[in-house]
Order: sequence, then structure tokens, then C-alpha cells
Amino acid sequence: MPVVNVRISSLTRHFPRSSIEKLTEDIPFLGLDIEAIDERNGIIKIEFNPNRPDYASENGIIRGLKGILGEELGLPRIREIRSSGDSIFVDKNLADSRPMIYGLVAKRNVHLDDVELTQLIAMQEDLHNGLGRRRKKSSIGIHNYDALTFPLHYVLAPRTRKFFPLDSQVELTVEQILCDTNIGRSYGHLISDRESAPVLKDDSDFVVSVPPIINGAKTRVDTDTRNLFVEVTGTNSKSAREMLSIFSYELADMGFDLFSLDIHSPFEGVVVSPNLEPITIEAEIDQINKLLGLCLTPGKVIESLRKCRCDGIVNNTGFVKCIAPSYRIDMFEANDVLEEVAIGYGINNLQPDTPSEYFGGKKNIQSLVFDKISEVLVGLGFLEIVNPSIISKRILDDALVHAKDSNAELIWLGDSKNSEFEILRPSLIPSMINTLSINIHEKYPQKLFEIGKIFRTEANSVRENWSLCVSIAHDNTDYSEIKSKLESVFRYCFDLPVSTPRDRTQFYLDGHSAQILLTSKRIGHIGEVHPQVLENFNMKTLVSLFEIDISRVIQILGLNERRFF
Repeated sequence: MPVVNVRISSLTRHFPRSSIEKLTEDIPFLGLDIEAIDERNGIIKIEFNPNRPDYASENGIIRGLKGILGEELGLPRIREIRSSGDSIFVDKNLADSRPMIYGLVAKRNVHLDDVELTQLIAMQEDLHNGLGRRRKKSSIGIHNYDALTFPLHYVLAPRTRKFFPLDSQVELTVEQILCDTNIGRSYGHLISDRESAPVLKDDSDFVVSVPPIINGAKTRVDTDTRNLFVEVTGTNSKSAREMLSIFSYELADMGFDLFSLDIHSPFEGVVVSPNLEPITIEAEIDQINKLLGLCLTPGKVIESLRKCRCDGIVNNTGFVKCIAPSYRIDMFEANDVLEEVAIGYGINNLQPDTPSEYFGGKKNIQSLVFDKISEVLVGLGFLEIVNPSIISKRILDDALVHAKDSNAELIWLGDSKNSEFEILRPSLIPSMINTLSINIHEKYPQKLFEIGKIFRTEANSVRENWSLCVSIAHDNTDYSEIKSKLESVFRYCFDLPVSTPRDRTQFYLDGHSAQILLTSKRIGHIGEVHPQVLENFNMKTLVSLFEIDISRVIQILGLNERRFF
């Protein structure tokens, strides 16, 4: 989970009537975790959920705290956004590259200080890694506005184009940056399959940035900077707009006045940016009370929403219309409104009730099997992970995993709001490899396992099965190592052997994979992950893994609570 540093001095300044001890008690009720209190350096390390990127800064957390403590209620206020009179012109040739660009101008009479600069850069990276999907969907650039000559031009330029990149005293071509610099090698794959690259330049032909790789040296931001130009580019307009919205409120909290830009795009027409239009969602008040076990009046519902920095309107039909700030990208439906009401009401104010009747229960066979498998794998040095059951088609394709190699048998969500969550996974393998790819900077060997649901079509219906995926990642892992772990699981959990006849599967290295059979019945597969899959996920180490259908194992063995022990 990402962590943000919040200065104790800032909390004291914004909340003079509250002690630090009281504030640290209140912070978790925003859905945040306190990782550590570093009194020596005067900071509190706060862990936030990636679905709340507005908490990626000190100002964002203080903004939330002001609501929950009743210091400021309702939508955060931003002074009127006036037109800067500046424009960005977008080249039509960017259609197949990185076509979306939005931006704003931020001005104030006071120079940035070191702390503000550090916080902006930290928030920028958190947005890149989370909302921007490591800059693939969207990325943000921060520039010295006073160094630019408008209008700006967002074009597709040859990779031989030269300019002075940030922190370089030498003029380099785009090609040299992609091949010879650390930042280029880290993110060059996002544009490396094209002969040209997206380039933002000003009207004097100076290169402002090469999104999503690096900014130009001319617009470097430092403690001599007062006025900022912020640009967001991406392949996904929704992600880019949301990223700019989050940054807009951050700059407003820093005391900047915001000014809009006119984006002249062949793909969207003339767009005024930023667009901070609030999000509106309706929810039924009776349903809110039913699920929370409360009897809140419409007025109390509105009050609770306002403490979460939202507003609300109640109509005559028993519904509340929640009006949320544009940076609340985690809010989609009525249940999200219910969650805000619960937080605003106060999780600590919810009182548990004793059930009118209680019937003692016990774990079913699935839970007993899961517990035993987990116990064995943890004993073998593995770490358990949990991934969502909904994944993107891209991750599925990168893992070369398909439901019987037929897209028609994949189970799609009918109204997905996010391209990262669009398919019910038919296998745990794509999620597992994606997790490993996210943790490439952690120490090796990495030994992970997941017990989760998979979904497949069967006789025109959807079948849910519980599956186990076990993986090992390091430079020397191989088929023999992962097979020994498979055999240990079945020996210690079921006191049974498995057989592994050779098999060919698309996502495994040819000649290094096999079926897994239990009493001559197929229950899964095992092998070394194919190099193409590793390349698709930008992994530099080897991976071996196996996946078994636990539901089928229980069925084959006829297990029940009595037979399992």
C-alpha cells in the first residue's frame, strides 16, 4: 500500500484545538492506516488505499480530516477558474499513439518551497503508479509556466529530434533517451513500437516534454518557480481527466489560482481544461438505513455526506442525490454513497447488536481444505496474496491465457466503468504474474500463492470453482523446484501422490510443462512460464508455477468434514 508523509507541524497548524493524539485516533476513521509516527523527524507515515489517490498528499489528508472533524463541510471550494487565454493544439497523427492531453495553469505570488516541491513530486509518482497504471494510461508533467511561449503544440515527432532533457547538460535525441537513460529504459516500452514519439513543444519550438518519458530542461521546476503549467497526457481520456482533477485540488490547497487552457483536439474538438464538474449519484435513503442498521433522517444523511466533503439534495421520492468532488474517482454507484454516509456518521458511532438467536456453526470442507493448504504453503516459505476476481483483457492477453482459447467463452462485465476490471478471470495465473511484475523491485526469491475463485462457461451457464495457484520467481527456478512444492502440498494435505504427464500449454515453456493428475483425473497444470509472457510483463527473472482446481480435488476425493481428518 502507498504511504504519504504528513508533517506534525501541518496538523498542529490546521487543527490547533486538537492534540496529535486525538488526530491520530481520528485518521483511521477516514479509511487510512497509520504506519508509523516519527517524532524525531516530525512526521506521521500514513498508508492509503490506491482507490483514493486524493489522499496521496498531506493536503489531501488534511482536506478529509477537516470534513470529518467538522472544520469544513461540503464540497471543497476552489476560487473561480478563469481563462488563461492560452491554448494547446493537438496533431491528428497522434491518433494511434498517445492522443489525449489536458492541462492547466497555476499562479501565485509566492515561490515554491522545498517541502511543497517534494510533495508535488511524490504525489506525481503515486498518481503515475496507481491511477496512471505506471504511466501507461496517463502521466503528468509539471513545468515552469514562465519559461514557455504559448500556444503549445502536441505532435508526433521523429525519434531523431534533439533537445535537452531534464537534469542533463547534453543535448540528446529521443532515441538516445529511450535507449541510454534509466528513465528511458524504464518507460520506453510504452512508445518503443513506433518510429515516432509524442512530443509537446512550445511556439518557439522548444521541447516541453516527451510524454510519458521525461520533461525538457527548459521548464524545470525549482524553488525559484512561482507559476506552473501542468499537463496530463494519456491513452485513456477518463484517467487523464481524473489525474488532472486530483492535481487541481492539490494546487488550490497550496494557494494557487487556477487558469484554464483551450485544447484544440481533432479527436474531441475544443475542450476547456480542467473540467472539475462534480460527480452526482442517487441513493435511496431507506436502503441506506437498512444496510447500516440506522434510522437516519434525510437531514442527518446530508450532514454525514457533508462531513465527507460531499454535498447532498433530498427529493420527495425518498432519494438523496450525492454531489461529490470530481477527484472522488472511487465513487460509482449507490453503495458508494452508503459508505460515505457511514464514514460521515462515524464508524465509531455504529453500535453492534446481539443477534436474537445464535446457532453455533463450524467450518465447511472447503474452508478446512483452504486452511490446511495455507498452513502447508506458509510452512514451505510462501506468502499468501489476494487478487480481485475481475481483471482486464490486456492482462489476460499478456499472460496468453484464454478460456479454451476462445474469446467468446470469456465472461465480460456488462457495464464496466474501468477497462482494468472487465472480465471474470478464468484462471489465477494472469493475476499471479501481474502481481509478480508489480513487485520486480522487491528481493528474490519471491514465493507466492493464492486461493481464489475462477469463472468458466459450461452448458450456457457460469461455473465458479475454487483454484490454487503457487508460484516461485528467481533467476534459477525451474520445473523440478515447483514440482517438489506440488508434491509436498498433496503429501501433507491429502497424503496422496499426483502424476504429471508431459503436456503443451500456451503460457508455459515448451517441454517444461505438464498436466497434474489425481487418481488419473486432470486437476491442473504445472510448468515454467514462457519467456514471451515474462517479456509481456517486463519481468527480468524466471517464474515457475502450478494451478490446481481445488473444487475438483474435493469432488474427486469425496471429502467431507469427517473424512478430511
